[in-house]
Amino acid sequence: MNHNKKMIMKKIFIIIAAAAFGLFSACKKAPLTTVSANITAPVITNPADGSTVDVTIADSAQVLNISWAKPDYGVAAVVNYFIQADSAGKNFSKSYTLASLTSTTSFSLSYYNLSAKLMNGLGLTPNALSTIEIRVASAIYGKDTVYSKPVKLALTTLAVNQLWLPGSYEGYNPAAAPTIPALTQTTYEGYVYFSAAGNFKFTSAPDYNHINYGDAGNGKLTTDGNAGGIVYNSAGVYLLDADITNLTYSVTYISTIGIIGTATPQGWNASTAMTYDQPTGLWSIKLALVPGALKFRANDNWTINYGPSDSNSLTGTLIFNDPGAISINTAGTYTVTIDMTQKKQKGYTYTIVQD
Repeated sequence: MNHNKKMIMKKIFIIIAAAAFGLFSACKKAPLTTVSANITAPVITNPADGSTVDVTIADSAQVLNISWAKPDYGVAAVVNYFIQADSAGKNFSKSYTLASLTSTTSFSLSYYNLSAKLMNGLGLTPNALSTIEIRVASAIYGKDTVYSKPVKLALTTLAVNQLWLPGSYEGYNPAAAPTIPALTQTTYEGYVYFSAAGNFKFTSAPDYNHINYGDAGNGKLTTDGNAGGIVYNSAGVYLLDADITNLTYSVTYISTIGIIGTATPQGWNASTAMTYDQPTGLWSIKLALVPGALKFRANDNWTINYGPSDSNSLTGTLIFNDPGAISINTAGTYTVTIDMTQKKQKGYTYTIVQD
């Protein structure tokens, strides 16, 4: 009987100890705090309400500093901040978050990046005056969010229609470097020939005095002017893509561009390679075709491929990853040419001429 009592007491002790440990652990994870009933919101101290930001190529690298006084929650805690922007009068109903920060009470970005982010995030009109509002939201423990009083900015946006590509292959001279055009307000794409292995940067102007984008690693760009260039391993043609809002890029080596389809010698089984002419930047081939379908693709695979804007036309614009194909109606010898330079027009074009 005494033995049974000891066992029962031991079990009770273990249960109490476990409960106490669980309570102690829970307390460690979520310390009890009392937030003030009258939280003082953050106050923006810069820029001043009614400030003007006129973004031009000349001052695109100028920096806008947004700073604010700390909120007062009446308790010591880590504060998370969210810098939000919206078009004036919309009450932040569809706001864009410029930055999410912890503890710090300031944030800086270039005029150019401010313009690019808000054209993309808010749909502001390029190269035009817009009135926007900026506010700072703060929160602790993922709740108790309060907002600063908004400040208005008169922002004239800047849409840069191209990026320059200075690099080792041309003597690091932005003014003489080739360019790639804008696809959207903040994304750029183009085919470029590099004469030797080396590195390059993207720049927003034909110099290094404005925004220049270097390599941050893993397909990411940085606006740190001291960062290194983007390295590529051999001379040749490359497809370049850059997104200046998300600060990403890709560099794809193009070993060949070819034609494929039932009108071509190898059908859909493999590409028939075209010849690249470096001085003109054109790809072309003269060959016998039969009635059937014809498309273009790079590197003998489907990752980069193009179909026509009009399947029934032997001249026209190419569309990336389009399922359609050009219809060849008559057997014969043809010269097929594609222009990926975008020197004469925006976009990629093709011509098919029967001899």
